[in-house]
Amino acid sequence: MPVDIDYSRLPKFRKKLPEKLKQIRERAGLTPEEFAPHVHAKDGKAVEKYEKGKGDLPVSVLMRYWKLSDVPLDNILNDDRDLWFRD
Repeated sequence: MPVDIDYSRLPKFRKKLPEKLKQIRERAGLTPEEFAPHVHAKDGKAVEKYEKGKGDLPVSVLMRYWKLSDVPLDNILNDDRDLWFRD
């Protein structure tokens, strides 16, 4: 039995997420290759893909970016919010 999906109610694609992921890594002062083990990414090339919005970003990797950043998850996920870091 087919299911009707109302696509108009789905959340919009997050356009700023890749940029925010890069900001989180850069704040840590690490290259993509150095950062990859911290977020359990395959390698630095995978990190670069996430930060360019290419390929699929596993939720587990996103959650590790979040934990390392100490930024509220809402600020990472919502385009209408900026990142802010606790110092």
